Amino acid sequence: MFPAVWSNKHAVALIVVIATLLSLPVLMHVVGLPPRGSVYSGIRVETGTGPQDEFTIFEEKGPVDILFVGSSLLVRGVDRDYIQQQLSAQLGRPARVRYLALKWQGLDMQYMLMRDFLEHHAAGMVIMNMPTDALIGDSPHIQAYRWMRWGEFPQSTAGLAMRERLAIYGAEVLGAPRQIVNYIRPNRLVTDPAMVAKLGSQSDYGAVGYFGGPFVPEPRTPPAFAPASMIAQGAGDANFDFHGKPLGPYHQYWARKIGDLVKQYHVPFAMLHIPEDTEKGSITVPERMYWPEVMGVPDAPVIGLPSATLFHSTPSAEVDNYYYDQHFNDNGREFFTRAVTPTILQLFSQEAHAQPAR
Repeated sequence: MFPAVWSNKHAVALIVVIATLLSLPVLMHVVGLPPRGSVYSGIRVETGTGPQDEFTIFEEKGPVDILFVGSSLLVRGVDRDYIQQQLSAQLGRPARVRYLALKWQGLDMQYMLMRDFLEHHAAGMVIMNMPTDALIGDSPHIQAYRWMRWGEFPQSTAGLAMRERLAIYGAEVLGAPRQIVNYIRPNRLVTDPAMVAKLGSQSDYGAVGYFGGPFVPEPRTPPAFAPASMIAQGAGDANFDFHGKPLGPYHQYWARKIGDLVKQYHVPFAMLHIPEDTEKGSITVPERMYWPEVMGVPDAPVIGLPSATLFHSTPSAEVDNYYYDQHFNDNGREFFTRAVTPTILQLFSQEAHAQPAR
């Protein structure tokens, strides 16, 4: 068998190559990073709304009225166009409602999306969905290597433990070659707006039955609920359960950093719980923690409806027809959005005073 290293020169060359790869994130920062927007366009459209996020953050101009930030649960749970239509009617002018989201949950990802946006735009309100039990572990987002770059947000990670900062740097090492290639040879799919919109909205999951079963159309107009009944009245609200499995230190850190953004940009902020399939029959809204306290934004509303309340007129055997897995299909997306929209519009009117974002 041939030896792994057959000469001193080979050993030196191998060390240089490894050292270069390990230091590539730093070298990219020193030489000059490619534009921040190229990070998002390098994210495969099948794994989230990256190209759409790039357009919303870096290409589209002007303020938005409501910005939704979150994971795929939000994309499949919120009918943005319906809320925009209803808000336009309330304001008496064309409203602008946008969302930023990538697949898989992680507050580091949601912080980056929110920060990138607020650095370029004003928002009348930001609404975010918070992690559910589907977020397992306490480490960087599964796609962190695609959008974390050394030197861009050093103050954001300064308070993390060394082990966590090393994990982030490892993600940056992994992603650096891909980001260079993407800058040199951009993802051409992002030039096709129809493709970006289709894959970004995950519309291919719309008319899909529960875990591959047949799609059964269901009524999409829910009963009316009083907006006040959907907003948590503190940590002890009987309609909510804020005593789930707490987040680990890593994600709690990013929760606090999101709270810092809220205060830095003086943006009205709310959190929206989107029911998953496992909540069927639940008489409370399950949350892992009392988020306003964790984030340091004590006045931030938490919006939610217990699954048993949302579907109280729906036979138990038919509730699954509103899901394709833990996410809503078109039945659930429209049903849930119509239930929560009056509360969202009321909060916007109260907290943003129904004025255009400035």
